Amino acid sequence: MHVLTCCLLLALAACKPQQPAPAVTADAATPTPAPAVAETAKDEAWPTPDKVERDGPDAELMVQIGDLDNFGFGFPAGFDPFTGKSTPVHPFPFQPGEKDARGTDRIMVVSGHKAADGDGYTSGTERPGNLPQSLRVAFDLGDTQVTGAALQLFVDDFQAPVWGTRYQARINGVEVPLLATTLNALDQTGPIGKLITVQLLPEQLALLREGKLEVAIDDPANDVADGFAFDFARLLVNPKPWRYAGTIHGIAVDKATGEPLSGVLVSAGNTRQATTSTDGSFVLEGVPAGLAVVSGSHPDYQPDTEAADLVSGERIEVRLELEPSAKTGESLGEQLDKQGKVDLYGIYFDTDKATLKDESTTVLEQVLALLEARPRLQLVVAGHTDAEGSDAHNLTLSGRRAEAVVAWLVEHGVDAARLRSEGHGESRPVANNDSGEGRALNRRVELRDASESTGDAAG
Repeated sequence: MHVLTCCLLLALAACKPQQPAPAVTADAATPTPAPAVAETAKDEAWPTPDKVERDGPDAELMVQIGDLDNFGFGFPAGFDPFTGKSTPVHPFPFQPGEKDARGTDRIMVVSGHKAADGDGYTSGTERPGNLPQSLRVAFDLGDTQVTGAALQLFVDDFQAPVWGTRYQARINGVEVPLLATTLNALDQTGPIGKLITVQLLPEQLALLREGKLEVAIDDPANDVADGFAFDFARLLVNPKPWRYAGTIHGIAVDKATGEPLSGVLVSAGNTRQATTSTDGSFVLEGVPAGLAVVSGSHPDYQPDTEAADLVSGERIEVRLELEPSAKTGESLGEQLDKQGKVDLYGIYFDTDKATLKDESTTVLEQVLALLEARPRLQLVVAGHTDAEGSDAHNLTLSGRRAEAVVAWLVEHGVDAARLRSEGHGESRPVANNDSGEGRALNRRVELRDASESTGDAAG
């Protein structure tokens, strides 16, 4: 939310009304709200859902956190937040009511914020009340076998492109890159709530099989003033075809030349994906309505992500402009500064081994040049694999490959104390392993600034 808009709204708004005007929500029946849960230790009792629906119109099992009330201000009569239509602008600041679920209907400001100027949510709230809280719920799977899952979040005022926020996203303590990519693409203002939908990748489904869900969103590493809020969250276990959906047509091009790019893997929150044709075009049909976040990825390019409102039954056009991947140590550093991490696709190993191939030298020398130009920089070198092979084997292999990269850098003069290796196997995919393009994107070496590497995003 831009500062001028914030000032005007602050003049008009008081605290969130505890008794909002009557409004129609998307719930057919009034859910039983969960008790409020204070921010405490990780071993606290897990709250029960605000609503559970079995074999409903959207999924075999739907678990809802929070109430559908537009942050306490109510939706217009007859409004359905799942159709993708925008809500009216609502006032701020606001506070959660006694029955609002943990992490919902409250303004939160990233924990990395110290002194930076930013949005009205930040200037209109104070510590510690605006510290991020995770969304947390325990639920009974019953006889349901988890074969697919999607997360829907009604989000408010995320503005990472404006303030330089680099959100981290974790589900049950495990990093979910696709969710972070989605949130970091949002440029909301108004303030107006929007629905986003992210389909979990197959490798992430095991996180749900104990019947618990914790979604932690934060940027703990950067002094940015980005406030945000969640009205509600819904976990859809084994989703059914989307009742409210639209179509996305688009093109992917080289940002430098404007030439169309073929072979780009395009995804809308993993709910639908396609690969661009020779003319760079793509079509995504049946994309769930809401704020559609479309990403395009190719091993030779930095990914691009665009967000656009998609109303049920309608069609939108999207243009993805991908920048060529870093070719020098300087451009690698610029990418690291901008994104906090870099995925390297030019490091190659012998099949099923951790032996570096000679053709990896060019990219390794880029990393070496970066470290030489920035003598205080410390890096985490993380290995990732696709889903071919067993989980245990891939975890070990990815760790050995990361160690091989570190060893090469140390052999070429880098102090070993500046480097740390990690292996994540197939546990942090950035694309679906169902396609060759997706598997190629998942096989990568990731560089992260060690000063920004943290544990859980939000407690």
